[in-house]
Amino acid sequence: MAHELTTTNGVTEMAYVGEVPWHGLGQQLQPGASIEEWIRAAGMEWHVRKVRPFYHPDRAETAEMRAWEERRILIRSDNGNPLGIVTPEYQIVQPSEVLEFFRDLTADYGFQLETAGTMFGGRRYWALAKVTEQILSGWDKIGGYLLLTTSADGSFASELRETMIRVVCNNTLSMAVAQNPGKHYMKINHKNAFDSKAIKAQMGLTGEHFAKMVELSNALTKAKVSSVAAEDFVMRLLRSPVDDQDVSEEEQQEQRKPRGFDMILGLFEGAGQGADKKGAKGTAWGLVNAVTEYVDHLRTAKSVDHRLQSAWWGSGDELKTAAFDAAYEEFVG
Repeated sequence: MAHELTTTNGVTEMAYVGEVPWHGLGQQLQPGASIEEWIRAAGMEWHVRKVRPFYHPDRAETAEMRAWEERRILIRSDNGNPLGIVTPEYQIVQPSEVLEFFRDLTADYGFQLETAGTMFGGRRYWALAKVTEQILSGWDKIGGYLLLTTSADGSFASELRETMIRVVCNNTLSMAVAQNPGKHYMKINHKNAFDSKAIKAQMGLTGEHFAKMVELSNALTKAKVSSVAAEDFVMRLLRSPVDDQDVSEEEQQEQRKPRGFDMILGLFEGAGQGADKKGAKGTAWGLVNAVTEYVDHLRTAKSVDHRLQSAWWGSGDELKTAAFDAAYEEFVG
């Protein structure tokens, strides 16, 4: 099965605790492993170098070489592979810094690292740590997590976000929803230095946001949703507003169903993980998780890792957040 995790000298640059990932790759660590152990196991010991690019000024490729002063090439220190082209002012966040960010959080505040690694040859790397967990409806375990991601190709700012994961199916949901105001998400542009202490202070990592998300999610488990209401909800969620311009309601109903429509409804009606259990069956919580399961595990993508990119950072994350917001507004109020 295709994946985009970095493999160097036959070793996949990823480490994890707990269950073996879907791809069966990476190095397993025991809970409580040191930051040094995480850096080694995740293959994140190398660092990013910034070098000046040189070129031949003519086709003859004479001995003369000129430097492109307005740009720099980012390369890996261990194998010299290029990662991206940036400006000289670009501030590098090293792979090890991503894990170092969690050193005091794991030692002093009970955070537990669960995965870390690199993707796309080292152009992107991340670390994910669990903050806390709760139980909904007597069985449905959800965890509050902190995800730190950055890039080494100039395409992606450093991102720190609080995320909720439903354990039964490993669904993810950003905490940055309209009903849960506060600082749950932060971008650090590579024009600025990555200051761990300042970032932590600004985010206010106290777990209060997760407690609010639990409250909102619990309300969704009690809100009943009929099959007809679910169909209407999913249709409106997936259909682009542009598609509905100058189109009558009758014509809209005759249009082809949006991609994912039948799959999401199938998950809601019983095919989803835990969909037939208390709190999920026929509820707004079950409907939201049908959307998140579709985005995280079933949505068409070039590879599973490209789907992961979308689910964590792209259009998939936006769709899941929209589903949570819309479900709360429509079925809970």
